[in-house]
Amino acid sequence: MPSTELLWSQFRRLLLGTVAEAMLAESVPVDFRSIRIVFDDDSAFRVPRFDNYMRFKGHLEARLVAPFTRAEALARRIERAWPELLAVVDLPVGDRLDPTRTHVTLEIAGDALRLAFDLEAD
Repeated sequence: MPSTELLWSQFRRLLLGTVAEAMLAESVPVDFRSIRIVFDDDSAFRVPRFDNYMRFKGHLEARLVAPFTRAEALARRIERAWPELLAVVDLPVGDRLDPTRTHVTLEIAGDALRLAFDLEAD
């Protein structure tokens, strides 16, 4: 069983890849080196176990290098990605994870982009 630290690193990479793909698809002018992901203490990762459960709550921050006005389209793309990711998670004993919360908000203030997320599956 991988350590909890390795599991969080795996999800951080998964989230970063998902957000990077969405940003590229929506042509977000972001400095990719500035991206920072922070998980809140409310986050939990209990997979794979008999009580499989995931909650990833936190935010992602990045710096824009040019104006961006399509925040809603980017937030919707990221919201759609959560159920898509869960649909392919392979769990033992025929269990599966269903999305129970998919909350994404995106704020832009000047050159600061802040994506808050609360993604839950049980």
